[in-house]
Amino acid sequence: MILIIAYGNSLRRDDGAGLILGRILEGALRERGLAVSRIAVHQLTPDLALSVAGDEVAAVVFVDTRVATAGDEQTGLQVRSLSSEGHAQSLGHHLGASTVMTYARLLYDKSPPAWLLTVPGADFDHGEGLSEVAQRALNTLPSLLQQLPPDWPLSPA
Repeated sequence: MILIIAYGNSLRRDDGAGLILGRILEGALRERGLAVSRIAVHQLTPDLALSVAGDEVAAVVFVDTRVATAGDEQTGLQVRSLSSEGHAQSLGHHLGASTVMTYARLLYDKSPPAWLLTVPGADFDHGEGLSEVAQRALNTLPSLLQQLPPDWPLSPA
């Protein structure tokens, strides 16, 4: 099973784009006939390592919004592999996806392939709805999936 962990705040405009992308990705992977489970949270927390360590988890995809930079209009969505080999970056309020993977490895001896899929965001003000930058990027998921290996995200990171 592929575990999608989507995180963000839908009341902070583009910060919620990761939550939307997680839902779209879930549908796209299910259309490929893959078993998928999705968790939607406001932020990553240490207890997510237990979900990552589940025996049925074959791969993990963390989905988030990143701050758009110059050129994001062309690049749109970005995907990169994560490693659980690093050290925990933070024990405080904000955890990164690599830290959750490190906890899964250290606490439960589990290291499934892991990926970070991000959507660019330009407006993080209070409110709902997405900026044109984020909306345009969400529409590129089908073409991104075509560019990735056919067994993604199950392929080793």
